[in-house]
Amino acid sequence: MGRKKELKIEENDQNASKVDTRYYDELFKKIKDQESEEFNDSESLEALYSTILEQIEEDNSELKKCLYSYHVDYFLYKSSVENFSKFFTILTSNKELLEQLLSDTRTSRAYEACLMLIGNKTKSSSDNNLLESLKNSMIDLGDYFESNLENILETHNGIFSLRAFLRVIGSQDILETIPNETNNKKFKNKEFNIKNVCVKVVPLDWNLGVYLKKFSKFLKEINLLEIGLDAELSPFVSLLLRKMYANYPDKCCSIIEKIHKQFVKKPNSFNSMIQDAKGSRFIESFLLASQFEILCYYLNENILPNIVSYTKHIYANYPIQTLVKHRMQDEQALVVLFDSLVENLTSIIDLNTDLIYKNYLIVELIEVCAKNKNLNFKNLIQTILDYFGLNTEENKIHFLRVLLVYQKLDDIQKESPIDQALYVLDLKPIASTIATKLIELDEKTINKSFNSLNSNELEYLATNSVGSHFVQKVLNLCQSKDRNFWIQSIFDKLKGRFVNISKNKSGSFVMETLWSVGTLKQRLMIVDELKMCEQQLKNDQ
Repeated sequence: MGRKKELKIEENDQNASKVDTRYYDELFKKIKDQESEEFNDSESLEALYSTILEQIEEDNSELKKCLYSYHVDYFLYKSSVENFSKFFTILTSNKELLEQLLSDTRTSRAYEACLMLIGNKTKSSSDNNLLESLKNSMIDLGDYFESNLENILETHNGIFSLRAFLRVIGSQDILETIPNETNNKKFKNKEFNIKNVCVKVVPLDWNLGVYLKKFSKFLKEINLLEIGLDAELSPFVSLLLRKMYANYPDKCCSIIEKIHKQFVKKPNSFNSMIQDAKGSRFIESFLLASQFEILCYYLNENILPNIVSYTKHIYANYPIQTLVKHRMQDEQALVVLFDSLVENLTSIIDLNTDLIYKNYLIVELIEVCAKNKNLNFKNLIQTILDYFGLNTEENKIHFLRVLLVYQKLDDIQKESPIDQALYVLDLKPIASTIATKLIELDEKTINKSFNSLNSNELEYLATNSVGSHFVQKVLNLCQSKDRNFWIQSIFDKLKGRFVNISKNKSGSFVMETLWSVGTLKQRLMIVDELKMCEQQLKNDQ
């Protein structure tokens, strides 16, 4: 199988070298880099689209050249809904051409791009004719996937496009990447990447979720444990499981029960799969979609007895963190998992690693406590305090200092006095995130510790690359939570230091945030101080 894939890649590379894409590369790149005034206005851009669409519609060789260009995804991103619809129709209306293009890894990229963009396009248009055209193209593509599903899964031709199709039909995937506003900003130069676009589902009234049920019939005929370890197929099956759970939970139960029976027949298979790169993602989706009884079975038989080793494992941690993030907030049965994680937290935390998954669990546990009041938040805080050696009322005041450098109190005091820790030791980004989450929940110990910072410490944080992000988050948090006395306290402590902070690269961002959250009186404090040192600031530019 591996040799066949290598030969296929070599064949595609040879074909790619024979396709002259220079004409389209140049046109698309001009659009992307915004270098040409010729195509920098809507009329010229529309004329360009019309020319290209006419060329690729009349000549399949021109279509191939267009699709082989690495900039075609940006071309689609910039297109109007009307031109996007025309392009998508060309790709989907001819079944013979559809099969040919999906079998080529280079041309199939265009289908992925169209599918990742189509949800955004539909939400930006109210033209019923255009929406109907896009819907028909999706139906054509869905029918092709349904009739050729077995071949696609066997040869992997079009597997990525199939997964992209799954992503945009029915309800949103629960594990879909949180939008990062990528689709709301303009891309400049080489910053654009289609993978960063916020993917949205097509309108639910298109009723394309029916393809989920059609695809799921395939799952009844295969060994799902073997598929779960397949690098190409496991992501497809995992996504299909989650989509079925979100859209057709009753029908999903039968699939889950089948997987459960296969696990029971091979008792060690769960343990080996959860520690595999692809297998852990399959387990993640399986547990996420499992009904209450089956989930409890794997909690008691597999997860709780191995809680430390799983949580510290590079792959096995994914399913556990997903349960914490997506099911613990609503289900009383998962309180036992929370308690077990807190009980073993001191064995899970690793202060000497940059591997974020080993420490981000703390963030997930803090966040879920805000959503599920049945969880013992006080016990979590006490466990963290004990771990860092903050077990007396006297040293709890140093909680923030200890947390930001992410070292135990005793270890810090071997290197420096605790009130010098922020200056001497490196600040850790993950620790900043933990501290921010605790402040957001108004945790009393961290609040007192933050308010104990003196002016020198606060200025140092404001001018440190990690500390700057922390201070900005705290300021924005205080504004959203109406903690105006906190903001005033920060202004008072930094009074007389605004010039030094403004001259620092990291500090300049803090100054912008101070200005954003400050009242008129607080802004005047900044203005008066900067005005007194106007000449000094000019000389430093």
